[in-house]
Amino acid sequence: MNIQLIHIEQLTKSPHIFKPPHSSDYQYIGIAIEDQGFHYYWARGISLRITEQEYQYIKSNPKLYYFSTALKLHLKIDRHLHSEAFDGL
Repeated sequence: MNIQLIHIEQLTKSPHIFKPPHSSDYQYIGIAIEDQGFHYYWARGISLRITEQEYQYIKSNPKLYYFSTALKLHLKIDRHLHSEAFDGL
């Protein structure tokens, strides 16, 4: 089993741009997990099974911006969190 912490944050063009505080929905720690050939991503209390390619992309580039794997997974987690059918599992 291989586990790696991923620091998710928004991509900013300039260091002078205001960034939201650390409690923001756009800055958090995720976990990329590889176990017996399967890949998972856990963040904000949600676990997703992901492809090996998504696993490699989220580890190499954890920035949230258009067309990034980090944004794709972030939005998928948001949908789970805001779904009426979501029961916390």
